[in-house]
Order: sequence, then C-alpha cells, then structure tokens
Amino acid sequence: MLAYLTYDLSTLFLLMVLLVAVVTDLRRNRIPNWLTFGTLVCGLLLQYTFLGSDGLIAGLAGAGMGLVLLIPFFLLGGMGAGDVKMMAAVGTLLGFKPVMMAAALSLCLAGLYALLLITLKGEWSSLLQRYFVSLRTSTYVAPAAGSVARQRFPFALAIAGGTLSVLAMQSQLDFYHLANELTYQWQLWGEG
Repeated sequence: MLAYLTYDLSTLFLLMVLLVAVVTDLRRNRIPNWLTFGTLVCGLLLQYTFLGSDGLIAGLAGAGMGLVLLIPFFLLGGMGAGDVKMMAAVGTLLGFKPVMMAAALSLCLAGLYALLLITLKGEWSSLLQRYFVSLRTSTYVAPAAGSVARQRFPFALAIAGGTLSVLAMQSQLDFYHLANELTYQWQLWGEG
C-alpha cells in the first residue's frame, strides 16, 4: 500500500514545490537554489525510500533528462539557470519519460505565451524584420529596448503548466490512493 500511496504523496509535494516556484519567479524573476536543490534531494530520497534502488535510478534518470532538455536554452540565453534546475528537480519526482513530456509541454506553453504577447503588443512586423535582417546578414540583431523579446518570462509558470498537464494525463491529480486510505481511516475512526 505504501508504494502506491507514495505517488499521491510525491504529487502533493510536487504541487507545493511548483506553487512556491511560481510565486517566487513571479515576484523576483528567480527560482531559488534552496527550492531547486532541496526538491532534487527530497525527490531522490522519496524515490529511494518508497521504491528502493529502482526508484533512485528513476529519479536520477528523470533529473538528468530534465537537465539535458533545457540546458541548451540556458546556454543560448533563453532562460535562467533556476529554470533548468527546477526541471531537473521535477524530473526526480516524475521520472525519465514523463519529464520529457513535461519539458516539451512547458516549452510549448512558453512559446504560446510569447506569441500571445507579441500579438497583443503588435510587434509582429518588428520581430519579423529583425529576424530577416539577422538571416540576411548572419548576425544577431538584438531586440529594441522595451520590446516583448527583452522582457523576462517567469518560466516557472510554464514548468508548472507542463508538469500539471503530465500529472493530469497520468491521472495523478485524482489522488486515488490517498483518497481511499483517508476514507478507510475515516471509517475505522467512526467504528471505534
């Protein structure tokens, strides 16, 4: 029973971590190291405690995949190091394959948000012009001051959205095992 219940408990932990990450990223444009590294360590400990060495391997594989998938965007200047570390930390709890989907969905959500901002601010012509000049001259043309492309994006929002989508697809947001256990304990308490 404990092995099944761990999925619900780790999901609750992950939801709390994502909430803190989103709030701090919105307020400070940063995801703190104590949150990313603390989540990474707790995720690995949870995996090992509940699932043994197989869980630890799954957590390490998920962390590695989360790191590998987003580090190119960091190296190109498209996101901060905290975003990459957060996806690695999320990977400890999701595992190898689910973190790939969460990262892909996070990038899609961030892209959709950027397209929405560009549309709302009416910056399509300046964006396209900048890219055509960059392609023609083979040099990077920096965006103008004040443009959408210069704004910082709280990527923790996208990570949360991508992760929640994966959790929903895996039916982990219904907390089936936790609800059953609480119902069972409630019934025992009522009989006693």
